[in-house]
Amino acid sequence: MARKIRVLPEALASQIAAGEVVERPASVAKELLENALDAGATEIDLLTQGGGAALIQVSDNGCGMGREDALLCLERYATSKLESFEDLSRLRSYGFRGEAIPTIASVSSFLLQTREEGESVGTEVAVEAGKLISVREIGRDRGTTIRVRSLFARLPARRSFLRSPLREQAHLQRQVVLAAIAQPSTAFRFRHGTRGEGTAWPATASREDRLAAIFGADWVESLLPLQWSRAGLSLRGFLSRPGVGRPSREEQFFFVNRRPVESRMIAAALQEGYRHSLLRGLYPTVVLWLEIDPARIDPNVHPAKREIRFREEREVWSLLVEAVGQSLGRGPAVSFPAPAFPCVVAEHAGDGHRSESPMSASGPQRVEAAFALAVQGEPIPLVEADSGKPAELPGMGGRLIGVLGSLYLLVETGGGLVLVDQHAAHERILFERLLSSWESQGSGRQPLLQPVVVTLPARAAAVLAEELPALCRLGLELGELGGGAFAVEAVPARLASLDLVSFLERLAADLTERKGSCAIGRAEAEMLAGIVCRRAVKAHDHLSPEEVGRLLEDLFACRNPDTCPHGRPTWIECSFGELQRRFGRTGSPGGCDFL
Repeated sequence: MARKIRVLPEALASQIAAGEVVERPASVAKELLENALDAGATEIDLLTQGGGAALIQVSDNGCGMGREDALLCLERYATSKLESFEDLSRLRSYGFRGEAIPTIASVSSFLLQTREEGESVGTEVAVEAGKLISVREIGRDRGTTIRVRSLFARLPARRSFLRSPLREQAHLQRQVVLAAIAQPSTAFRFRHGTRGEGTAWPATASREDRLAAIFGADWVESLLPLQWSRAGLSLRGFLSRPGVGRPSREEQFFFVNRRPVESRMIAAALQEGYRHSLLRGLYPTVVLWLEIDPARIDPNVHPAKREIRFREEREVWSLLVEAVGQSLGRGPAVSFPAPAFPCVVAEHAGDGHRSESPMSASGPQRVEAAFALAVQGEPIPLVEADSGKPAELPGMGGRLIGVLGSLYLLVETGGGLVLVDQHAAHERILFERLLSSWESQGSGRQPLLQPVVVTLPARAAAVLAEELPALCRLGLELGELGGGAFAVEAVPARLASLDLVSFLERLAADLTERKGSCAIGRAEAEMLAGIVCRRAVKAHDHLSPEEVGRLLEDLFACRNPDTCPHGRPTWIECSFGELQRRFGRTGSPGGCDFL
């Protein structure tokens, strides 16, 4: 009988394997840029044409190679990054597999030019679709240039999956940005097209300077800094402010031990940290550097080294969620004084006349127990005003000038006009007070007089059953009855008054994505958000001027005053500069700037 199993020819095997490492032109650029950085380059130049399908050329001034190494790097699994199995647990380089160069050479017209320090001449190696064409001596400076032409030209099926040159160019741009952020001390130049149009980023002394060079100083200044260290993990980076998000993750950049990575766990942990600071469906802008012992990560998960796996994933998850939450809660990220607005009545400069808030002439209606919170004890007093003018509040320079649609509070500040959503603002105030009360109670265990039986769907029950020991340590004691049923025998003291059935259903759903303490924390917070939403003042509730003043004062005393617990903004600002632009007061010819 004829044999059914055959060993593939080396050339065919290489082209098949290329699909794992070289998915598109950006994959080639990534590998070549990382090799240049590992070679110690302080200057890197990338030139592309046709979205990278026609040409990708990377030149560097790194250590370079001699003739023997130049030939050896074209062999599969030949690498300078590893010597033994143990080296995998202490990797600090970008590349390490030894597959990139031979794989790229197998699906393109490939030219390598290189010279190492101390050599009088360099080496040029030409390869066509994996076949060695020529090797010769050349004159050149120290460093390496790799030129890749006609990518996938002999693989029309693979080439047909490439997108338009513009789309492929965008992917190339991102790879250069990632490499430039990863190594700010290296100068980068990125050129594209037959005219070589592009941009250059000089070497910088800090990551912040490199980000400013790429995205602009205003972009960096709009972000919050993040610094966090614990249990051998160090986090540094920048985050968008609460309430500010984008419809995609395009402005999220993750680096682990300087290497750009993709991580669904990191992305999900960041989203969790923004749970009550960003609307659902939006994604924060994040630049994050994580430093960790290489032995605690598995870098060998993905053929292209894009993804990694953490050995203590739950610990890293918790660190990220906590670090983001702390960074977002460092106080109001506002351009006007906080935490209090002083008054609704203000002096006009120079004339001594007072202007009154345009409140309803019939007088404000009292909102019964609008600020009451049972767990806080006494409710905040609501004071009826006997006129349309509230008393002045101590504080800094802002004044209430009106209420729009019985919903938006209009506040004039030194920077312009601020509009505050009274419902969202009150939600935030109540949420932080209730959360503070719960945190002060801790997670002490409270046995139930009568066990509560909860039955869940099969998948949710299986997930919950796996986490029973972790939940028990948190004070939530469940007995598994079989058939998806659980007997709730004890709960954390702060959960005693909640609807346990709804809470466990929500918890089980969250546990499919998260682990133990993070999931129970989110489920608690979601329940709190629902409670305060029902208790907060509504869109068309009329508040007295004193109540409005107290609302504003309490909002900007919050840990995170910028969003409600659901992630909606509590306030927005229209600056004087924006108003001047809209009204044409920009000093342009014909403008009426003297008015």
